[in-house]
Amino acid sequence: MEIVEVKVKFCGHCGEENLDEAKFCDSCGKQFVEAPKKHPTINVKAKPAVLSSITTGKNFDLHPDEEVLIGRGDPSRGLEPQVLLDDPSALEDGVSRLHAKIICEGNEYFILDLNSTNSTYLNKRKLVPQAHSKLADGDEIQLGRYLMRLRFL
Repeated sequence: MEIVEVKVKFCGHCGEENLDEAKFCDSCGKQFVEAPKKHPTINVKAKPAVLSSITTGKNFDLHPDEEVLIGRGDPSRGLEPQVLLDDPSALEDGVSRLHAKIICEGNEYFILDLNSTNSTYLNKRKLVPQAHSKLADGDEIQLGRYLMRLRFL
């Protein structure tokens, strides 16, 4: 009897397990978007930044050469964002397991909503899922109803 290894991936929208080659989630029907491969870059002019939770006061360091996933996570499903919002208010305020991503390109920071259930807002403006929105010092980021602020160092 031959043992066959089955690779799986998890839906960023609902968190359900799917076959690795799936194009759409079997549970919620959302299309899987291939994340571009991260190539090391040197953003020498980009400043380090801090993302702060308004609710808890907790700070999360952002570095120009690192993509940062933001969400509540779910370690049992392999969902482990770098900015882990594990306080009870994150769930109550509608933060998804994998809610948004911050990247630095061309020495500027951008945020992308990852098809979150309760949307991502930048300075009270609803973001289009998977679209790059440029970040500036002092910007208010809202994940569902959960408030955060970005500051450059």
